[in-house]
Amino acid sequence: MLDAARRPILAAAVFAVLLRVPFMFTGLSTDEGGYAYVAQQWSRGARLYDTAWLDRPQGLLLTYRALLAIDDSGWTVRLGMVLAGAIITVALGAIGWLLAGRAVGNAAAWIYAVVGIAPHLEGITFNGELLAAVPSTVAIALAVRWWRRDASLWWLAGAGLLAGVALTMKQSGIDGIVVGVVVVLLARRGAGLRAAGGVFAAGVAVPLAASALHGISVGWSYYWTALVGYQLSALGGSGSNTGTRLADLGRHAGDIALDLTVIVIVSFFGWRTFDRGGRWLLGAWLLAGFAGINLGGSYWPHYFVQPLPALVLLAAAAVVAVPSVRWRRVLAAVVVLPTLLWLAALALMSPARRADTVPYDALAARDDRIAAVIRASTTPDDRIYVLESEAYLYFAAQRQSPYPYLWGKPIDKIPDALPRLRAMLNSPQRPALVVLDTPPAAVDPSGGIATDLAAHYHLDTVVEGVTILRAN
Repeated sequence: MLDAARRPILAAAVFAVLLRVPFMFTGLSTDEGGYAYVAQQWSRGARLYDTAWLDRPQGLLLTYRALLAIDDSGWTVRLGMVLAGAIITVALGAIGWLLAGRAVGNAAAWIYAVVGIAPHLEGITFNGELLAAVPSTVAIALAVRWWRRDASLWWLAGAGLLAGVALTMKQSGIDGIVVGVVVVLLARRGAGLRAAGGVFAAGVAVPLAASALHGISVGWSYYWTALVGYQLSALGGSGSNTGTRLADLGRHAGDIALDLTVIVIVSFFGWRTFDRGGRWLLGAWLLAGFAGINLGGSYWPHYFVQPLPALVLLAAAAVVAVPSVRWRRVLAAVVVLPTLLWLAALALMSPARRADTVPYDALAARDDRIAAVIRASTTPDDRIYVLESEAYLYFAAQRQSPYPYLWGKPIDKIPDALPRLRAMLNSPQRPALVVLDTPPAAVDPSGGIATDLAAHYHLDTVVEGVTILRAN
């Protein structure tokens, strides 16, 4: 029979599932579609980081392959999002319970079940940050269990293993490793520190070593360049300098603020409820989260999903610390109300308005109609290219691209990306169709791509306002 004390956290996990299930069948995002396309190409024999190029580690793609093995139509990708929300809810409740007591754990679980939806941060998409947060948060829960309950070192070994797994989901998923190191330092001295540190490090090393070995097997230069090298080379350049970063942050600041402002303000009042060790842990967790955001550099809203669990835990502690039951409920309502109001508003909207409001739903529906035209006017062996960044179209159309870079940022940052694109358009093996989701001049202000398209392509059709060119 289930322990009554744990029922609130498990009930919160069920509630998290119920809130997220409606979004399993809304349209996939550009990133989700691109990840799904690359995962499918890899499963069909393409060489990862070469002909199937992506700047993400293998753990993310293995997860996508596993979900698509259930059903390859795409809805199972969002099944991953639903499971992620439930798992983080339970793990966060456990961390709160161990650090500050049952009430904080229960509050953290229920608050995350709601605010983890984070509609303006794309919390209802299966982005890399959410995926990495699953093993990171569970790793932290296991490490805290070892620390606060003086448990077996096996708990710490499991924490290290999952912390390493998080880094194979996304390069910024360093939370579990950073917090695990802090926990070991807080818990042990002398020989005990060396033993605990060795166990944790060994756990971290297992998934990272497996990833590195696979990278060697596909070609280390391909692997390193995709995951790390091209980003390092771009530092300071026009695609990744301070001005570009600030412009990206300013462009997305409004969406970020809508989901984080209340949580951040309330979280400030939660610090004093934790002991010294708890404050060190939470400080390290937040530092790792915001460091991960800056590693990406583009400041897309979904990057800010990463520090959300730590902020929720602090906000939950602030809520529980309010002496008056009435005001405690008021503060809890203030924290979850923006998300609940967004959900309630969806129920009252027309289908068209709802599609425009749910992230990526209307865009995916448009792309599905474009994909239907592509499938009808090409054979499965024909290749297409989408200029640029609308990677979901490859997955929806089930057509391959001869060009490896599916998004615009790598084109901005990789020196030979634009010449390689022009060479593809001028080669005898050029794609049968080019979909102009982005004006050529926005990708190549010199006019070179426009010239190449004029020389080798003609207008085929226009679908949903998007021009499709066919090779001469």
